[in-house]
Amino acid sequence: MNTIHQNSSKKILSPRRIQEKADILETNLLKSVSKQEDPSIMRIKINRTGVPNAVINKALLQLIPKLNIKPREYVLGLRDLLQKDIPPNKQKNFEKNLTDTGEILFDDLNIVTRSFKAIASKKELEIIVKGIPAIKGIDGRIEKSFFNHKQSPGKLLKDGAINFKEINKYPIVNAADKLFYITHEKQGEKGVSFDGKIIPVEDAKPFIIHIGSGVEKIDDPDETGKVKGYFLQSQKTGVVILNWDEQNIINSIGISDEIEVKKLDYSTGNIGTRHTCPIHMKIGVICNDFKIRVNGKVEASIVDGGEIITNNEAVIMKTQPGSTVMALKDIIVGSASHSKIISERGTITINKELIDSEVSSPKVIFKKSKGLITNNKIETEDLTLTGLYFSGENIIHFGNNLFVEKEELITSHEKLAAEKLKLSDTEKLLMGNLQLELKRMAKLTLADQDLVKYFKPLIIATKTMNYETIYRGMDLIQKKNNTKVIANVRKLFETLEKISQSIKACKYRELTFKKNINEVDQRMASMKLTIKGFLRRAGIIKVFCGISGDKKAIKPDFTAESVDADNTIIKVTGTYSPHKGFEFVQ
Repeated sequence: MNTIHQNSSKKILSPRRIQEKADILETNLLKSVSKQEDPSIMRIKINRTGVPNAVINKALLQLIPKLNIKPREYVLGLRDLLQKDIPPNKQKNFEKNLTDTGEILFDDLNIVTRSFKAIASKKELEIIVKGIPAIKGIDGRIEKSFFNHKQSPGKLLKDGAINFKEINKYPIVNAADKLFYITHEKQGEKGVSFDGKIIPVEDAKPFIIHIGSGVEKIDDPDETGKVKGYFLQSQKTGVVILNWDEQNIINSIGISDEIEVKKLDYSTGNIGTRHTCPIHMKIGVICNDFKIRVNGKVEASIVDGGEIITNNEAVIMKTQPGSTVMALKDIIVGSASHSKIISERGTITINKELIDSEVSSPKVIFKKSKGLITNNKIETEDLTLTGLYFSGENIIHFGNNLFVEKEELITSHEKLAAEKLKLSDTEKLLMGNLQLELKRMAKLTLADQDLVKYFKPLIIATKTMNYETIYRGMDLIQKKNNTKVIANVRKLFETLEKISQSIKACKYRELTFKKNINEVDQRMASMKLTIKGFLRRAGIIKVFCGISGDKKAIKPDFTAESVDADNTIIKVTGTYSPHKGFEFVQ
């Protein structure tokens, strides 16, 4: 906003001279108006020093009609304002609502209301014309993200290729996790400029995003029931798959609980090394020294010296030397060579061949006509090997893990019993000390009748060790008489309460131990071994039962060897019972 300065003598000007000066002033005012950025308001200032009112009136009479304001709206009021004798440092105003200027309609509903205001002082005149400011619309947008979407590498390619070194770069979410909060578009409102013209606004646009599999939309109404936006929420556990348009704006989202990768090597890197990946993985080849750690099921064609760890199941067509497969649940392997295969709670099933490998699982099954098993170490409590050719030295540790587990449970139970006994002895000792301290405390209370009424309920509560009542009584007594004797009694109660809680915890752990030992005994009684097939030349099967100790130094509990150059038929069954121990029938 500019102040227009006009220099003029105080002599009376002719009409022609007034017109000339008014034209100059109008031109300067128009320039000032053209520089203003807000179309809804016009603000101009005129320096009245040395400028006759006739010039100002003439200039404004020429200017203001160009602003779509009729002279009758302001001429008289402005003339009267300029003629007033205004003291220094004071102001006089003239205001007018321009409601009858042609009745400009706005949205076919409301008559436009502009305002005209003139503020005059001794030296200055300010003219303000206000319209209605336009309100810009707000496009729909992602208002909030509940995961780090900016680091997501994007959509997986259909051929299984992935452009990342770690699957961790794909955000991992659980079922019912919120993903995005997206606001609806909010349309703006057109305005009116100071000269009575409509100020247009662009239409607000909705945020368009394709909602893929595993994602649901949940509306978010306000207190009036109007939906102001919506949440995108995960329907299942998995990784978030995002896609962007050419302007780098997210245009699709989905949750995948299964990802296929052709090859796990240097082009992709390990999977789940920092955080366990939660999804189902299908992999072509896991190369040497590369690892995958997931919570979901793993399917792989070939493990070529790589490592799989899953809290679910694993299905592998072939493991090659140096490979490791560890699963919480079942493992199915087509063939394995020089590999480690471990299932913590499930069943390991071999379909074709097992060579120079280590296998450990509660249950191992290898049923294959003419299947091959050579130089392996197997730890299990339930073994079925049928229709196989046995070559080299195959060592079986039958029930070893169960006996180790039971021995550890018994040892822990003995330690718990000793801990419980120690706590009980300490409790008895402290109870004796408590009785002595209570007698000393009774002598103190007899001297104060107010304390006697608190002491009796306390003594009664000690019979059942009702600590709530005990502490309530101690609080009342300590408020009256907080001596060292009373403080000692309180400390004894607090220590006894802790010991009592520890003894209860020991009893609960005892029940857990007994339950676990019974479960182990039941599993031991269910142990079984079945071996049927052919021992090739120099083939031998060694079975070690129970706790094997130094597995190289002790003798096997059962041995089967080939007797000649031809295949030797072998058929062995083994069981265990608490009374008879291990029994084998060949």
